[in-house]
Amino acid sequence: MQTAMMFSPHADDAAAFCGATLAKFAAEGWRVVLVRVTDDARDSVGLSIEETIRRNTEELHAAAQALGIGEIVELGFPTDTLADVPETALRERFVYLLRKYQPHTVFTFDPFAPYEGNLDHIRVAQAVEEAFWVACFDLHHPEHFQEGLAPFSVCERWYFSREMSSPNHVEDITDFFSQRVAALAAHRTMMQNTINQFRLQLRTWGRRSLALDEAMTGDLTQLVTGFLYAQTSAVAEAHNLGEGRLGEAFRVVRFGDMDEFFEQVSEPLPDAPEPVVHQDRK
Repeated sequence: MQTAMMFSPHADDAAAFCGATLAKFAAEGWRVVLVRVTDDARDSVGLSIEETIRRNTEELHAAAQALGIGEIVELGFPTDTLADVPETALRERFVYLLRKYQPHTVFTFDPFAPYEGNLDHIRVAQAVEEAFWVACFDLHHPEHFQEGLAPFSVCERWYFSREMSSPNHVEDITDFFSQRVAALAAHRTMMQNTINQFRLQLRTWGRRSLALDEAMTGDLTQLVTGFLYAQTSAVAEAHNLGEGRLGEAFRVVRFGDMDEFFEQVSEPLPDAPEPVVHQDRK
């Protein structure tokens, strides 16, 4: 069984950005581990910090269940303050988890994406990018080896972002779209906070949205479905997946400009397990 690991700065990022692809991996036999980096202690409207943490954690587990994610790792960094955390502190935790779980594939925000305004997203992305190679070094964090861990390298990094400037892979997620909707709608507390941000901005503009007002107290499914369908159908259309198909876009990195070289000079290990590969991915 191969392992995929999602480094999620906040509880809802997995569902919001690549939930259907994670569900697809899980359905095809992958072990999917979600690393929640922050505690989301302030991502709510009208609740105490304690109640916010409780609800967001419960809703994360409901969302993970909808996606088929079997394991959640909580790092508990204070939310919306990762800009004040040394990147090396984040990186050490990520290196540890890479060495412990030995994932074949890692998902997170693209460290080189333009127009990303959330510093938690940026810091996690940067730390994952560095952890990728630091985890290989036997002189970085030798204390890990006292637990029986060893240097390790991820095979593939699947980066996503708000604005995909140079995607090189689009995953057909048509059959898993409903799971992504269910997962994102499960994050009711965080979604309400996001909706309220837009309502406040609209109010400053001198406008309102009845759809947003109703979603604050009613069912989120219709609003989430409409938003995600527009997003994923646009991705599918831009990349010619076919009529009625839905897609999620990624920048997938393996060996970079050395991919072709290693295809030519490498051969399968005799004791290596058969890789689990999607039909639409080489």
